[in-house]
Amino acid sequence: MTIFLYFLIGAILGAGVVWFLERKRTKELEVELERTKKEKEEQLHIVSGIDEFNRRMQEIKEERKQKIIGFLTDKKKIKTNEVADLLDISRATAFRYLEELEKEGKIEQIGAFGRNVQYKLK
Repeated sequence: MTIFLYFLIGAILGAGVVWFLERKRTKELEVELERTKKEKEEQLHIVSGIDEFNRRMQEIKEERKQKIIGFLTDKKKIKTNEVADLLDISRATAFRYLEELEKEGKIEQIGAFGRNVQYKLK
């Protein structure tokens, strides 16, 4: 009887943990989706011709990359999620900006891969 009771308590606790983690992941995905929608909306308001659009998007990208450099000057290290929060952009866009800054030789990556990767100024 006690083994069954322990099993039942373990199953209930396990289900609770799984539910909590899934809820957290769902909220993260919802935030990411909203940021992606916002980026797309901003891009649609800029369009008045393909050349003008490309020029303006390049300006926005450079402004954002400068904000990242400024933030790194103060904080010393930053993660992709922090860049996404700082600039209110998707993690994918934040990653691309960090990758470009790394290729430009302005920052360097600390860590190999995953959520624990950080970046710092060179």
